[in-house]
Amino acid sequence: MRHVTFSALLAVVGLGAGGRVALATPFEPATIPDQVDAVGHLDVDALRRTQVFAAAGGQAALDAALEEAPPKVRPVVRALAATLRGVSFWHAGDDHGAVYLETRDAKSLGQLVGRLPATPAQPIDGFPTYTITEHDKTDKTHLAGIYGDTMVLADSEDGLRQSLRVLAGRAANLAGSKALPMASRQGVFVFVAIGDHLLGSIQKTARARMLQLSMRSLVVDVGESAGQVTAIAHAEMRSADAGQKATSILEGLRAMASLSDDPMAHTLLD
Repeated sequence: MRHVTFSALLAVVGLGAGGRVALATPFEPATIPDQVDAVGHLDVDALRRTQVFAAAGGQAALDAALEEAPPKVRPVVRALAATLRGVSFWHAGDDHGAVYLETRDAKSLGQLVGRLPATPAQPIDGFPTYTITEHDKTDKTHLAGIYGDTMVLADSEDGLRQSLRVLAGRAANLAGSKALPMASRQGVFVFVAIGDHLLGSIQKTARARMLQLSMRSLVVDVGESAGQVTAIAHAEMRSADAGQKATSILEGLRAMASLSDDPMAHTLLD
């Protein structure tokens, strides 16, 4: 999507609610349209419970981050932080997608929207929608919609409409699609999958040799188990030759790491 500044701001500083006990919010493919180029999810509840979150400064660091929000939306961001439980996104085409802010309370979410610099817009399939303008040098305009306890933020009416229809069960979703590979394991708090079309665009401009290889799909997840943070990347190559090249690059990186005095380099590549 072209403009995700406002969306990303709400998503990131929304982590700032600590101390609540709640069920985690794992990635749910049934909430995503069936034909997408990329999808991702952040399980906010799961992240708050990790040791890596505490090591990064925990609640104190995020309280400080809240102060970076524009003054007009800062009170709303603080309130949203107390109820946010998950963030998902999807992207399709050249300029098309949405971000979902999943909360614990539909009533509170409706009240928060009324405090945003938002203007009511035409409902989509009966769901309330709004326009939100970032009053800065860019004056970017975003579209927002509400489905139960979830706020959808998008840069186009089409992206917003698709999201609301899928959330309502009125359109095909990713759970029954083979557009992107899905993978999950215990303890994952971040998940991202990128498909063929978007990878092709990345390969045209990428400088990293690995990204220049002919990949069909890329799935990355990050989790924590017994205090150990692990990241798994699964790449499907277009050919056996590309697979061999990828293996050679990785072996080269491991060889370089073996010469390093930094133990973190060994841990990362192992």
